[in-house]
Amino acid sequence: MAKWITIIIHSANPTHKRMHNHTHTNLPTSITILAFFATCIACWNMIRAYSALSNWQILSEFRANPVYILTTACVWILTWLWLVRTILMGIHYAIRSGLAVAGVYYLWYWGDRLFMQPSPAPNLLFSAIVSTVLLAIFSIILIIPTTRAFFNKEHR
Repeated sequence: MAKWITIIIHSANPTHKRMHNHTHTNLPTSITILAFFATCIACWNMIRAYSALSNWQILSEFRANPVYILTTACVWILTWLWLVRTILMGIHYAIRSGLAVAGVYYLWYWGDRLFMQPSPAPNLLFSAIVSTVLLAIFSIILIIPTTRAFFNKEHR
């Protein structure tokens, strides 16, 4: 995973200073976790987009709006991939952007779940706990000193 992230950093920023033996960059664990987390959410939305396309007729028959599902999935794919790039490149506004994207995604998720596509699923409490804990973990990792130091302008 770290090698993959290193390749992305160097391909996205050719002037990035290489450390140690000039062949790799050691990312802090917190940055790797943030990038992995954001990539997972982007992948989840890729699955949503693919499902909307492949099940278009079925979704339409059951009055689910495949256009809405596809559109929101594509917006979130682009947003989370942009955030991954911002994190891996160490851009100074990544912390604020990460907090904003995670907060808006959390609000969208619950608005979508409760109002746009209500489901009679009995796992509401479980979903509330898991989504809140994941938001908290992501937010805490964004503000810990190791992460802040990585995005510090002097570090870059």
